[in-house]
Amino acid sequence: MSINSLIDPTLMKKLEALRIQVRRAFPGVTRGERRSPRHGASVEFADFRKYEAGDDFRHIDWNIYARLERLMLRQFVEEEDLRVDVLIDSSASMRLPGAITKFDYARKVAALLAFLAIDSHDRVGVLTFNSSVDLRVRAARGQGHFFEVLRFLDALSDDSTRRVEGAAGGPASESKPDRNGIVNESISSLYQAADRRTDLAGALWDYSKSITAPGVVFIISDFLDDSDFRRQMKLLAHNGYELNLIQILSEQELRPELSGDLELIDSETSQSCEVSSWDVGLKSYQAALAGFTNALQLFCRSGGHGYVLATTDQPFEDLLFKNLIGARMLS
Repeated sequence: MSINSLIDPTLMKKLEALRIQVRRAFPGVTRGERRSPRHGASVEFADFRKYEAGDDFRHIDWNIYARLERLMLRQFVEEEDLRVDVLIDSSASMRLPGAITKFDYARKVAALLAFLAIDSHDRVGVLTFNSSVDLRVRAARGQGHFFEVLRFLDALSDDSTRRVEGAAGGPASESKPDRNGIVNESISSLYQAADRRTDLAGALWDYSKSITAPGVVFIISDFLDDSDFRRQMKLLAHNGYELNLIQILSEQELRPELSGDLELIDSETSQSCEVSSWDVGLKSYQAALAGFTNALQLFCRSGGHGYVLATTDQPFEDLLFKNLIGARMLS
């Protein structure tokens, strides 16, 4: 696998100056670089509390004892790792043809986010979804895990899935995690996923059942979905998850180059819609699209979620250093 296909090595040096921003402290699993809600033994002071039998004498503040004749213990901020999960929409609407598909753009954004998490000694997991959570690489940390994430993302490409399907000649055997924690329902499931509908609400429900402790969640999708995913997002937020939505639309969706009488066919439901004159319908389409994206942005703003709209022709460096920093997803 070539790293260059997913992440530009020249961009990686610039990424070292960035980190994933969190809006509150999360308890971690192991020592890391993130502020934790627990108290520990870092150099950053947090608070005082009364000394109790068995406490470490080295943390007693003797200046307070000299003034007040009370034994008070200094407490410090604990620094632990953070769990970051990246959910990628793999449904049919994400794979519409173009210079780069929305799905391939999403894979590259996921690779950049994974690099930032690993570089901060955080745990990162990647999941794909359509009508449910489809495939995943479980959250872990370390440079070796980063290369496993890249291998996972590389195998998701349309070209790779066709190569795998042709070589395998059919589905793989029983689903089970491999030694790297990658769950693959079948070799051909990557290929078949492109024909399935989006159900983000169901996917978020599946995701919430499989995670024991909350963290930061990036959802990369076009969000062209009729399910009640907003309700599931509210439940995740209520349970302590921090949500960041990256909406990806293609240049053709934003500025369609069509004309004349058309029959438009939904890529996921196969439902058709006849348009007598696209020149007349264009304004209605643009107004509906603007209303759709604005409503999603307002939902995120009211719920305290991060939101960014990206287009497939947008350079990744602009997305990172302008949009994601501006939306306080990165710092």
